[in-house]
Amino acid sequence: MSRVRAWVELIHYLDAAKWPERNASGEVPNATPFGIDELARHGVDVAFREVLKGRVPNALARRVRAREGGLEWLEAVASHYNRLKRSADVVLCWDEFTGIPAAALPGGPPVISGVQLLTDPQDRSKQFLRRAGKALAKMEIVFVQAKGMIPVLRDDWGVPDRKLRFVPFGIDAGWFRPVDGEVDRDLVASVGDDAHRDHDTLIKAVADVRRRRPGTRLELATQLDVDLPGDLGTVHREHLGRKRRQFYGNANVVAVATKPNIHGSGMSVILEAMACGRPYVVTASAGLDGYLKHGHDGLVVPPGDVDMFASAVNALMADPERADAMGKAGRARLERELTTDVQARRLAEVIKGVVRAR
Repeated sequence: MSRVRAWVELIHYLDAAKWPERNASGEVPNATPFGIDELARHGVDVAFREVLKGRVPNALARRVRAREGGLEWLEAVASHYNRLKRSADVVLCWDEFTGIPAAALPGGPPVISGVQLLTDPQDRSKQFLRRAGKALAKMEIVFVQAKGMIPVLRDDWGVPDRKLRFVPFGIDAGWFRPVDGEVDRDLVASVGDDAHRDHDTLIKAVADVRRRRPGTRLELATQLDVDLPGDLGTVHREHLGRKRRQFYGNANVVAVATKPNIHGSGMSVILEAMACGRPYVVTASAGLDGYLKHGHDGLVVPPGDVDMFASAVNALMADPERADAMGKAGRARLERELTTDVQARRLAEVIKGVVRAR
């Protein structure tokens, strides 16, 4: 097959044009958001929708998004007749906020869209859900990066199996890498802002570990409302940016507690920790199926179980050699299975399949 052309629509605050400069400065991983540019290595050339320019268009877009539950209608309409979009073989959207408007607009290339949060429909308006259902029916392919979402999209939303694909999430293993210097054997690190984070269980578990191992402390980066005693650790409110590698790499263990979910809460943090050569302790969830390997590169515990979570963290704090071995194993597995290049290869297969079928 000759090379395929994909027109990419990303959520409004991700400016692909500025990404290479941000990457070169060390601020963000990958040369484009999510490493989408790596599709070119697998036969798919990409062009990105430009972000809206000007104060008035952006003000209007904000009002539309607020009224439409985040759907990016104005951005989609503004790019609909772009020459590069019209000549593309497919439109690739990373999430439903871009994918629903792209699929709803008449004409244009077939739409391949990712779905990130549609399987959690609570707090969505009836209008949003109705439009989502119609758009899903028009999409050529719907892809997810958490296997637990597939049964819900099939059974609750009526998306047929032939249109559903799992594309594993990938990490830039060159940007996220083990850091120089010694690991802080008393340090537990965690990151996370989504609604399924269970920081209460995390904090209680680390407090339990501290009672057994005085000196243990937690560094938690989050915008969520948490009650972390000052003598137990520190809450970081700023975005970590280029500090993320050091944040993970200095910790003896990276721990993520979540409530039951199917969309993979904690996925990126766990993979980033693995890339930095550190082991994880994480709550089991259907959304992380395929990403975790209990006992090999980390430890997986039941949701809401403070005692089990504390025991797992304590086991790695008490055995630095085991922690380091798990971190090394996780780094090796990530390089084989969970990089942005692997993600791009799998996504390129989906895109080429659509083009062949048409």
